[in-house]
Amino acid sequence: METKNLEFLKDGLKYLGFGDKLNATLEDKIKALPTEFQLNTVGEFKKTDGMDKVDYKLEFRKSDTTDMYFFNRYAATLKQDDPANEKSQTFYITKNAGITAKEAYNLLSGRSVNKDLTNKEGQPFNAWLQLDFMEKDKNNNFKVKQFHSGYGYELDKVLEKYPVKELSDPELKEKIMKSLEKGNVTAVTFNKEGNSEKMFIEANPQFKSVNVYDSSMKKVFQENEKKEMQQEATKAPEKKEALKKGSDDNDETPKKKRPKRRGVGV
Repeated sequence: METKNLEFLKDGLKYLGFGDKLNATLEDKIKALPTEFQLNTVGEFKKTDGMDKVDYKLEFRKSDTTDMYFFNRYAATLKQDDPANEKSQTFYITKNAGITAKEAYNLLSGRSVNKDLTNKEGQPFNAWLQLDFMEKDKNNNFKVKQFHSGYGYELDKVLEKYPVKELSDPELKEKIMKSLEKGNVTAVTFNKEGNSEKMFIEANPQFKSVNVYDSSMKKVFQENEKKEMQQEATKAPEKKEALKKGSDDNDETPKKKRPKRRGVGV
């Protein structure tokens, strides 16, 4: 058994958030020299109304030419009371680097994670990642939306728009930034009209904002969201009427010839 290889794999498990609870099993598996093997573990994550659980299946494979093993990928499944509502995703690991166990949980929960990545040409870049639960790829994985630096989402500038008390302390600000970049729901204090109020926030790069929740994790709709909702409500009757007109215009039932009209859209 390659001692250096074993230690490297143990370090990988630690850095990726799986701790050392799998070390003994990992060593036993490698001693048997199988072509490949799998380790299973469960992660538990606290939330305001209970606990979320994630099943992890870690996959290891032996080199075709040596006795070295590689930790190539793991599958994460966010458990639900109804199995039909469970979400799963496979995350790939390269040289002990990749999406951590906690980041996988955050992504499966619908949140966004900021990562330093490498493209096919080996060039490094940074991007916010978010799973697209409406579309899957050929491997049955959810497609990953990427928001690169050119997209214009600057978290520090976005945070300045909110009355977050902790932002006045550079160390606390950095701590909040790092937490949000990992995809965490982060507790902060809002200063409102001289009063302090506990709130929770999470990064929302797609809409260049942060999602805000009250102490009970009920979403607080911000002014821009309220305006969008009001605009949609105002447009709804107009859309309905436009659809009705379009349906009338496309009706193939023979009718008396009508004069041409301009500017009518569906």
